[in-house]
Amino acid sequence: MKKMNTKKSALALTVTAAIPFGTALAQQENTAVQELETTKVQATEEAGYKVDETSSVKLTQPIANTPRSINVISERLLEDQGITNLNDALRNVAGVSTFGGGEGGGGVVSASDKVTIRGFDARSNIYVDGIRDIAGYSRDTFNYEAVEVIKGGSGSLDGRSTGGGSVNLATKRARLEDFGAVSGRYDSFENARVTLDYNKKLSENVAGRLNLLYSDGGDFFDNGVEEYQTTGVAGSLLYKVNEATDINLDVFVMEQDNVPVLGLPFLTSAAAEATGQPEGPIDSGLWDEYYSVPGRDFEEVSTQMYTLVINHKVNDVVTLRSQTRFGSNEKESVIGRPWWNSGEEANLLNAERLQALDEETDLFVSQLDAILSLESGALKHRVVLGAEVAEEERTSFGVTANYTYVDGQGNVLEAPTINPFDLQNNVFVTGGTTRSGNDTSGDSSTVALYLLDTIKVGEHLQVDINARYDDFDISGSACGRRSGCFDGLDAQDSYFSYGAAVSYMPTENGNIYLSHSNSKQPPGVALALSTNAARNAVRPENAVTTELGVKWQFFNNQLLVSGAVFETTKDVVDSQNIEDGVTVYSLAGEQESKGYEVSVTGMLTDSLSISANYASLDTEVTQDTTADSIGNGLQASPDDTANIWVNYAAMDNKLNVGGGIYYNSGETYWRRNTAYFTVDSYTTLFLMASYQVTEDLKLQLNVDNLTDEEYVVDYSAKGHFRPGNPRSVAVFANYTF
Repeated sequence: MKKMNTKKSALALTVTAAIPFGTALAQQENTAVQELETTKVQATEEAGYKVDETSSVKLTQPIANTPRSINVISERLLEDQGITNLNDALRNVAGVSTFGGGEGGGGVVSASDKVTIRGFDARSNIYVDGIRDIAGYSRDTFNYEAVEVIKGGSGSLDGRSTGGGSVNLATKRARLEDFGAVSGRYDSFENARVTLDYNKKLSENVAGRLNLLYSDGGDFFDNGVEEYQTTGVAGSLLYKVNEATDINLDVFVMEQDNVPVLGLPFLTSAAAEATGQPEGPIDSGLWDEYYSVPGRDFEEVSTQMYTLVINHKVNDVVTLRSQTRFGSNEKESVIGRPWWNSGEEANLLNAERLQALDEETDLFVSQLDAILSLESGALKHRVVLGAEVAEEERTSFGVTANYTYVDGQGNVLEAPTINPFDLQNNVFVTGGTTRSGNDTSGDSSTVALYLLDTIKVGEHLQVDINARYDDFDISGSACGRRSGCFDGLDAQDSYFSYGAAVSYMPTENGNIYLSHSNSKQPPGVALALSTNAARNAVRPENAVTTELGVKWQFFNNQLLVSGAVFETTKDVVDSQNIEDGVTVYSLAGEQESKGYEVSVTGMLTDSLSISANYASLDTEVTQDTTADSIGNGLQASPDDTANIWVNYAAMDNKLNVGGGIYYNSGETYWRRNTAYFTVDSYTTLFLMASYQVTEDLKLQLNVDNLTDEEYVVDYSAKGHFRPGNPRSVAVFANYTF
């Protein structure tokens, strides 16, 4: 199939979308049309930590009436917990892991965000305001007012998906009011952080908002080298043309300059035998050492997004919304890998082992939605009819390391090694990296049409029907360590995603629902093709989720209690070797994830707020051409995860005291049909206290990992692991104006 020119199609869609807005601009500013219903930027009222609606225009009903498992981490909860990044925010959602991956089946220890939902990798299912954000980097929360997690098959909402669900970050946007806040933070990891959030009403119909960030520090284990520096600038401009039309322009720029640590040495059986040490993570007494080469490792990340959003209420029946974004991400890094030598030097680390990345990602996305409110007798429809065009491109440049290793006297070391039990810091380096020309690239285009209809039948029955058609086309090149490089690769597929649900609402505050939905994962879902053309030709993997749930609100709708049982079955690509060395790829594999979860969010009393949830997962490989694989678990899917956070307000809300618990039952890392390593269960405790010193000044203290629990959050079969952060104490000062 000939690849369409997506940029031209996107331009046509944007121009088409602009036609009704041009008419709106000509209207008088005192038009009698009511306030826009679809402007959902902070359109939700919070009761404690409870958020009533998501930011997505596709989810037209309140969360309590939406037949899906949805968890929203509010800005208030982020502030109380002192959270500044996506990984830490997601510890508030049971069934979601931010570790583990699939490097050789072992787990990816990486400096980028890693998200797994209900046992399925969701790194390519992270969104910002409903637009896919696929680049690999660590996301700071300074410009986001909520983190939204939607679980289960989300193909009819988002398009291509791996099956477990998705994460959406809701941007802070300008409002027609005046407010501002500046905050500072310093913690025991020597991390200094300053942010500014300033919103100004510039005229009766124009407002601007500025969010600034600077942070520096993060030496988590006091090794004297690790450091993370982030500078962020985000601006939002709102022009309210009239009561029917508003225009938002958002700009986001973030620069990161880091010296990260990929992991600490994990003693394999060979290394344990050679060193006389126990197999497993190196002794915790040595976690504060630096096991790479000083002066060599770095990570530089540049992220930019430019977004135009136009909302227009045509009449009481039809509302239009257009959203267009240009985005880019550039990442370059060299990070040492604590990798054991073999043979006579199996007790030493190979100092030359490293992970070098040089990536560029660009995207153009345009979405047009029509939201319709229709009535016919006893039926009330809330319809979203939409289209999306996107062009995404990622290039991972091949990198050649051109380093010369020397000792303290300047003598060249032909095979530099590090003794982790007797560190002498006698390995130094000169040189750098160059692009080799062995690049992996993916240039994709997507054209999608979707329809979502929520039908109210009388007072007690609701039916949801969703459908989405995607045409996905990707071309590029790929390089493999053993297979070499291949150009002219491509994959193309057109597919439907669906969702259907029935909800019974016996009372105004109760909802019992049954939903069935799917997600499709075509080859190249993360903008990377296989070196094997036959692998790229396989039909999209299909994940189907069935969920039975209940949602009930208490205490004048200030507390939401939710529960669900679910099962996801996913057909996955599997390979089988036949005669003459030919490998056949097909959807012969199957994975299953099932379990249940409960959550409680909101206010128990006027003074006591709570956010708590628990998830039980049972995951396994149920079908595979390799018989020994059947029965293996899925990565990053602990059997049990739970968290609870409570906050008590006293002295007319001047004093707030909070605390929480996070529990993880442990993780098994699979590779080559073997359970390579199992992380024990662990529990971490958190405390917070804040005091409103004056009307404008608030001071806050947070303690994370109160008991200084030692635990492992990630493991790589390559021979290294990442421990959880030790106890930290952070102090905050927040001044509003």
